[in-house]
Amino acid sequence: MPPTLTPRRLELLTALYRLSLRQSGVTVSDLALALHLSRTKVQMHLSALRTLGLVREASGRHGDVGLSDEGRAAIRVGIPIYGEIAAGPPGHAEQLPDRSVRHLEDLLGHREGDYLLEVRGESMQGIGIRPGDYVLVRPTSEVTDGEVAVVLIPGENAATLKRVYLMGDEVILFSENPAFPRMVFPAEDVQVQGRMLGMIGLPRPRVSRLNAHSRGE
Repeated sequence: MPPTLTPRRLELLTALYRLSLRQSGVTVSDLALALHLSRTKVQMHLSALRTLGLVREASGRHGDVGLSDEGRAAIRVGIPIYGEIAAGPPGHAEQLPDRSVRHLEDLLGHREGDYLLEVRGESMQGIGIRPGDYVLVRPTSEVTDGEVAVVLIPGENAATLKRVYLMGDEVILFSENPAFPRMVFPAEDVQVQGRMLGMIGLPRPRVSRLNAHSRGE
């Protein structure tokens, strides 16, 4: 009979996760002590969990164990990813997670030196960036045409988030809102401080102005 995820094994997974947050390696003895079980019992359950693909040998000292991605998903560690959703023709919405992401920075491609900025104003709402949202920025002085970047405005002690284009000896900063005109500066006066990697929106309804106008709002 194939092994199953029993309440005791789920408890063992949870204990393994909690111990891994406090120490660099988790052994069978650590789990036995935490769960008040014999080493033999813990090894029996770990064998079943390995068969289920929920635990793995951890990197580090020989004999350490760790959770697999499937193990984290089983105890709700991280954010589950439920497949894909169509933004074009309708598609099937997945009912079971096929993987999980432990930290949002894993999804955004965050690395040391990147930083967040809180957005003020509505000039970039056309790409879903609203006041109060956060954008993840990677420091750089160079961006590709059309990228969204943090740019220091010439003559002002202020920066702005805009889509950047180099046209000859000029730099054009485009908003994603027709209410905000483009900004044009000599290329030599423009200082790019970073490019946007991603956006984290606040949990609120996101209604486009187009839909609002069509309803007469």
